[in-house]
Amino acid sequence: MELQIEILEKLCCWGREVQVNLKDDLLLAKSFDGLTAWDRAAENCNKEILELLWYWGREVQVNLKDDLFLAKCFDGLTAWDRAAENGEKEISEKLWG
Repeated sequence: MELQIEILEKLCCWGREVQVNLKDDLLLAKSFDGLTAWDRAAENCNKEILELLWYWGREVQVNLKDDLFLAKCFDGLTAWDRAAENGEKEISEKLWG
């Protein structure tokens, strides 16, 4: 997990260097299957990564409620749904706030 956080931090740092739109091109970017990093962190039960992405979302002024918390993927699921689907009480509690 520590390595994943280091990699995300490095990607964010490089994104700032090349003046990437951190909000749209990194934080809210979707993979081929329509999942964002936020969705993946919830799906994989990565509490620390969720916290890091939440912090960055606030930093780049993402609409945290609509763009992260309630955003739906291609299958209509939210990060909340993914955490619940995996039976992750701790992650669900973290997402709840």
